[in-house]
Amino acid sequence: MGRMMQTIVVDDLPQIVVAEEQFDALSDIAEGLTGVLPHVAGFLDRELNRARLLPLAHVPSDVVKVNSTVEFTLDTRGERVERLKLAFPAESTAGDGYVSIASPVGVALLGLREGQSIEWTSRYGERRSLKVLKVTG
Repeated sequence: MGRMMQTIVVDDLPQIVVAEEQFDALSDIAEGLTGVLPHVAGFLDRELNRARLLPLAHVPSDVVKVNSTVEFTLDTRGERVERLKLAFPAESTAGDGYVSIASPVGVALLGLREGQSIEWTSRYGERRSLKVLKVTG
């Protein structure tokens, strides 16, 4: 790894849940991002390693999964509510209204429940956070 690469550091980690049926595809995405976006690949890999796996049918409806539509606030002020669908990379290029699981915000959303927050440090050293307000789908 290069000297300039920084990793995303996640602090005060909330418990997360990931659907077993999505785990392999998510792991493949993390592996595929290693050479292109190593900071996102590492973040996704760490989230998958700490996630509690459940069959999709048993994942609570208020947990963010790939294909969930999520209302959330980004960063601490929480003034602007975002409403985006968490999608695999190929689907997230379909237009507005999507956030890719291959992005730091997408990774941060994965597995969170309504009301949970997560904080991380970007590859540029910026502190970022988000809070999930509502999950549908």
